[in-house]
Amino acid sequence: MSAHLCGMKFLFTLSLFSLLSLTAWAQNGTIDGQVVDVKTNEAIIGANVVIEGTTVGAATDIEGKFTIANVKPGTYNVVITYIAYKSQTVTDVVVESGKKTTLKVTLVEDIAELAEVVVTAQKEISNDVSLLNTIKENKLVVSGISAQQMTKLPDRDAAQVMMRVPGITVQDGRFVLVRGMPERYNQVLINGIIGPSTEIDKRSFSFDLIPAGSLDQMLVYKSGTAEMPGDFAGGVIQMVTKSPAYEEFISVGLSAGVRTNTTFQDFKFNASNGTDNFGFDNGFRDMPGNFPTTAALQATNRSSQLRLDAGKTLANNFALNNKKAGPDMGFNFATSQNGKIGNVGLSNLTSVAYSRSFTHYNSEFLRYQDFTTTDPTKRFDYSDNVYSNDVRINVMHNWLININDRNKIEFKNLFVQLGEDKTTTRVGTEFGQRNGQDMQNYAYYHLNRSIYTGQLDGKHTLGDGSYKLNWVVGMNYINRNEPDYRRFRTFRDKSLAGTEAPFEVLLPPSGNPFEAGRFWSKLQDKGFSHGLNLERKFGDVSSKRAPVVKAGYFLERKTRTFDARYVNYIIPNLGQDLEQAYALARLPLDQVFASQNIKPEGFTIEEATKPQDHYSGENTLSAGYVSTQLPLGKFDVNIGMRAEYNVQNLDAIGSDGTPLRVNNPVFAPLPSFNVAYNTSDRSLIRLAYSRTINRPEFRELAPFLFYQFEFESALIGNPRLKTAFIHNVDLRWEMYPNPGETISIGTFYKQLKDPIELYLQVTSDVPQLVYNNSASAYDYGLEVEFRKSLASLGVSRFLRNTSFNVNASWIKSQVDIGANAGGNLARYRPLQGQSPYIINAGVYYSDEDNGFSANAAFNVFGPRIYSVGDINFPTFWEMPRKALDLQVSKRIGKTLSLKLNAQNLLNTPFRILQDSNQDQEIKSSDLLIQKYKVGSQFSLSLNWMFAKE
Repeated sequence: MSAHLCGMKFLFTLSLFSLLSLTAWAQNGTIDGQVVDVKTNEAIIGANVVIEGTTVGAATDIEGKFTIANVKPGTYNVVITYIAYKSQTVTDVVVESGKKTTLKVTLVEDIAELAEVVVTAQKEISNDVSLLNTIKENKLVVSGISAQQMTKLPDRDAAQVMMRVPGITVQDGRFVLVRGMPERYNQVLINGIIGPSTEIDKRSFSFDLIPAGSLDQMLVYKSGTAEMPGDFAGGVIQMVTKSPAYEEFISVGLSAGVRTNTTFQDFKFNASNGTDNFGFDNGFRDMPGNFPTTAALQATNRSSQLRLDAGKTLANNFALNNKKAGPDMGFNFATSQNGKIGNVGLSNLTSVAYSRSFTHYNSEFLRYQDFTTTDPTKRFDYSDNVYSNDVRINVMHNWLININDRNKIEFKNLFVQLGEDKTTTRVGTEFGQRNGQDMQNYAYYHLNRSIYTGQLDGKHTLGDGSYKLNWVVGMNYINRNEPDYRRFRTFRDKSLAGTEAPFEVLLPPSGNPFEAGRFWSKLQDKGFSHGLNLERKFGDVSSKRAPVVKAGYFLERKTRTFDARYVNYIIPNLGQDLEQAYALARLPLDQVFASQNIKPEGFTIEEATKPQDHYSGENTLSAGYVSTQLPLGKFDVNIGMRAEYNVQNLDAIGSDGTPLRVNNPVFAPLPSFNVAYNTSDRSLIRLAYSRTINRPEFRELAPFLFYQFEFESALIGNPRLKTAFIHNVDLRWEMYPNPGETISIGTFYKQLKDPIELYLQVTSDVPQLVYNNSASAYDYGLEVEFRKSLASLGVSRFLRNTSFNVNASWIKSQVDIGANAGGNLARYRPLQGQSPYIINAGVYYSDEDNGFSANAAFNVFGPRIYSVGDINFPTFWEMPRKALDLQVSKRIGKTLSLKLNAQNLLNTPFRILQDSNQDQEIKSSDLLIQKYKVGSQFSLSLNWMFAKE
C-alpha cells in the first residue's frame, strides 16, 4: 500500500509542478512573425530565428511563420539566418509581460554564396525537436525517444533506452513491458516490418540485441490504428535504424569499462574455443557427427556397445577453470559515403560494433515446502555464483537511393551475432531427500544467436503530389544454437565438511532433463513480409490538415523448426557391485566422465529425448485496411478498419506419444477511432479507441518441456491456448510550449478477453511453468510527462543549456481467472508483470560552445508478479529496483570526443519474494526466493569523427 501512496504522491507533485510552471510561463511574453524573400515576398521555410546570445529560438514553418514563447520581459536582438541568404538582425525587440511582439522580416539572397552552394534536403528524425513534432502531428497516442537523447546517457542497447519512455519497464534486462502488459502483448516493428520473436521459451523480442547507436528514433504507439499491426495490447514499438547521412564521415570509437563485483577478480569458466570471442561456436560443443540417432540409442539396452561407444565420443569438458575477469571493452566503426550514377543519388551508411563484457554476482536462492506457519519449512537453501561472458557483434549496412525528389528507395540491413557463456556454481543444502548432505551443483551454458533483419522500402509521390505510394519487402532470420548445456549435482555428507573428502556426482536411475545431463537444441526461424500503402490527399496537399484517405495490405509468412536432444550419464547395471562406479563419481570433475570411465562397470549414456522435443510451425498473416483522416474545425478525426486473417499451424507430438496438429485460423475485424481536438496551435486533446488481438506464439503452443536450472523449474507449452482480444481506450492532453518541450497528462483503459499468462504449478518436487488463458482482465492507469528547457527562465549559460525530463505512470490491473478459480487458485489478482507505478527522471546539461555535457537519469518501478502461483506454490513477486545512471562528455578539438559513463550507481538488489500468505501485498515478512546485485559499471569511451569538408 505504501508503494501505491508513494507513486500517487509523486504524480500529484508532478502535476502540481506542471501547473505552477504553466502559471510561470503565462507571465512571459512571445515573439512571433514571418520571414519572407525580399524580392518575391514568398515564405522562407526552415529559417532559424534566435534571440542573440542564447539558444532560444524557433524555425519557420511552411508559411514562413515562427513563434518564440516564454520570453522574459526585456529588450533583445533577434538574429535570422538561412542558407543562401544574408543574415538579418532585428535590434531592440521589446517583449512585454503577457503580450505578443510581431515581426515581419525580409531576407536578401547572398549571390556569392548561391553560386557555390548546392542544397540537398533530408528530413532529420534523430533529434528531440523532430521527435516531439512527430508525436504532436501523429494521429495516435504515442511516446518515444530520439537518438539525441540516447547519446546523453550511457544506455548500451535498446532495452536500456526503453526504460526512459513513459509507461515502460524492462524485465530481465531485455524484455519490454508497456503499461504493465507483459512482453508477449507488445508488437515490434523494425523499419516498418514486424520483428521476429527472438526467444526460445516465450513470445518476446530481446531488445538488448539492438545497439543504441544503431537507432535514430524509437516510438511506442499506445493506441491502435488501421495502418498498424493489430496484434498487441501494450503497444507497437517502432525502431527506426539510422539512415545514410548526406554529410560524409568516418567515425571510430573505443571503450573500456570496469564492473564492481567482477573486473580483475576471480572468474570461473568452462572449456571454450577461439571463436567464442566472436560470438559463435566453431563446432567444439556440437554433438559428434557420427553420434547415433535417438531411435538407435533408445532401441538398445543399457549395457550395449553402441551406447558405450557413443558415450566415449562425447567431449570430457566438465573441468571448472579460473582466471581474472578482464575489463569490458568495445570497438565501433562507422562511415557514410555519397555518390551518383547519372542523376540518381546514392548514399550509404555502414557501421560495425563489437563488445565483450563480464559479469559475476552471488545470488541467494531458496524454496519452501509449506507456507502454513511463521517459520516455513525450507526445501532448499542455496548460494549461486553466476559468471557470465557476453560477446556481441552488430553490423548495419544501409543504402538510400534518391532517384529524384519524388522517388526514394531505402535498403536497410541489420545483423547481430550474440554469444553468451554462463557458468553457475551452486552450493548449499537440499532438505528432504538429501538432508544431511552438502550440495555442490554446476551448470555450463553456452548460447549463440545469429539474427538478420532487412527491409527494402520505396516511397513515391505521384501526380500533383496528392498521391503517395509506399511499399516494403522484408525478411527476418534467426538461427539459435544452444550446444552442450551441461547440468549436474554433487553431494557429500555434512560430517565431512572442512575435510579434503571429495564430492560425489549424483547419477540418476534413468534419463531425465535435469540430472547429470547434456542438452543440445537448435532453432531456426524465418519470416518474409510485404506491405503496400496508398495515400490520397485532397485540397491543399501542402497542408498538414488536408483530408486523407489511406488503404493498403500486409502479408507475412513465418516458419519455425526446433529440435532438442539430451542424454544422461547413468550406471549400466544397478544390480552389480556399484562401489567401483561410485568411486569413479568421486573423481575430480575433469576426470569423472573421461572416455576410460565409460564402461560396463563404470558409466554409460541414456538418451532421454522424447518425441515432443521437436516441433515445427508455420504462420500466414493476411491483413488489409482502409482509413480516413478528416479535419473538422478544430478536430482531426481518424477512422479506420483493419481486417486480419491469420492461420497458425503447429506440428508436434503430444505427451501421450500421438501426433499433435494445431490449426488456428482466426479472422479478426479491428476497428479504430482517433480524434484530436486542437485547443490551440500548441496544445491538443486526444481520444482513441481500438480493438486489437493477441495470438499465441509457436513455443507457447508446443508441448516441449524444458528444465530451467537457474530457477529449478520446468517450462511447457499448452496446445489448447486461445487467441485473446482487447478493447483499448485512451484520453490524453498534450502541450508543446517550445521546440523540444512538452507536457502531457493521459489516462487509459484496457479490457482483455482470454489473456495469456504464465502459471506456476507443482508436479512432484519440481514446479512447472505452463501457459494458460484466464477468463478476462482489465488494465487502467494514468501517465504524466514533463519535458522542459530552463532557457526561458533566463539568458545565463547554465539555464539555456539545462533541461530536464520527468515521466511517471500509475497503473492498476485485475485478472479474473473465471472457472479456474477455487481450490488452489485465487480468482482475482493483478496481471503478471504489471507494476503499480513507474518513474523516470533525467537532468541534462549541454554546452555546444565548449563541447561539454553532463547528464543524469533515474528509474524505478513498483512490485510486479514474476510468475503466477497457487495455494500450494504461491506467486513470485519481483520487488522494486532503483537505477541511477550518469554521463559526462567533452569534445576535444574538432574530431575527438570523450565520455565517462556510470551505470547502476545505486546497485539496488534484484529480489524475488513469495507471497506466502497470498494477500497480494508483499511485505518484508514474505519469503525470499532470490536476491543478488550485479554491481555498478564505469566506462570510458573515445570517439574520433572525421567529416568531409
